[in-house]
Amino acid sequence: MINRIFLILILSLFVQTCITDKTCSDQDRTCNPQANLLSLLLLGPDGIYIYASNASYQGNLSVLGTGALDSSLNFLCGQELAFSNMTSNRCSKVAPLVSTTLVPVNSIDIFYADFPTTEYPVRGPNGTMVASDYASLFTVDLEVSLEKAGTGNISFWSFSDGAGNTATDSCSNGEDNTSLLGASGVSNVTTSGSWLGTSTVTCSQTHKVLCMCYIPVSGGG
Repeated sequence: MINRIFLILILSLFVQTCITDKTCSDQDRTCNPQANLLSLLLLGPDGIYIYASNASYQGNLSVLGTGALDSSLNFLCGQELAFSNMTSNRCSKVAPLVSTTLVPVNSIDIFYADFPTTEYPVRGPNGTMVASDYASLFTVDLEVSLEKAGTGNISFWSFSDGAGNTATDSCSNGEDNTSLLGASGVSNVTTSGSWLGTSTVTCSQTHKVLCMCYIPVSGGG
């Protein structure tokens, strides 16, 4: 953190020294290079940021909040955001990268109407781009693995097949933590159709949950 602050101060002084012929107001961030540079350094690039939960959970994910699985997952992601290692402070809303019977992750805007499905690239916690947009997350190979993008080498509950549809095995829509099965993914695979729905495991096992932090758009993407 200290190194980052020092870098910001140095770059700020450098840009201020170099800009001698200003053609626009300092208050206009769209044409003020110094403000744009500081914004990028402090907030990180635009995007949908995937982050992993700090804790690991059994398959009964519906018990983590109030109501059904969808609201429980939203509660979980909101709680876990405080412990995430994201480099960006731009995003303001969260959503789970977990399919439910109501909302498959490839159609997440069914439940999150303001989710940007095409406007922004998808990034890992460290800002590395893993997909050009949200739709590409399920149709082409990832640019880099989620592990390399900052999640670490983890397995996670997805309740999804490789294409982002709700899987047959979903721990009874997040209600079971005993002998039923749930679909899971791994962070060290980039192959389309494989990283999200790598295997099915018993719901008594513990795995991470992937969440997303995003900038809301009007009416969704």
